Amino acid sequence: MRRIDRLPFVFAVVLYVLAWLMGFPIRAQSAPLGDVECTLIVDAANGETLYRQGTCDQRFSPASTFKVPLALIGYDAGILSDEHTPSWEYKAEFNAPKRDRKTVDPTIWGRDSVLWFSREITRRLGSKQLPAMCPDWTMVTPKSPALPARMTASPIPG
Repeated sequence: MRRIDRLPFVFAVVLYVLAWLMGFPIRAQSAPLGDVECTLIVDAANGETLYRQGTCDQRFSPASTFKVPLALIGYDAGILSDEHTPSWEYKAEFNAPKRDRKTVDPTIWGRDSVLWFSREITRRLGSKQLPAMCPDWTMVTPKSPALPARMTASPIPG
């Protein structure tokens, strides 16, 4: 009886090894982010596509989407002025990866997904102003004091 139980497992392992040897992708593949450009805006209430530009039918790992509301909040609060203002110099205290150790403006921030720029906007907004501008959001505080707190959107009541 145990021999029959092992058969599906052995069959799956053999298929996996054969696929690997033949060069088939073993895990879900996504297109490199640089190769895919897609802008898609969908009405949350009815699912209607309001705007679609670019190649939106390929699977890819999303870049940070919190930059969109953070940019809106930053412009509304006067921290961001236009696509190139402010332009902030990198500081060692930001502890960023080498690729992000550069002067960044809102355009570069959106294009390169520079985390330290997002954190700097959040810091300048302050712990009172950001939650006040997002009253339906919840502050998530991690268990480790070394990790930064983050904002998450509450579910939309439906």
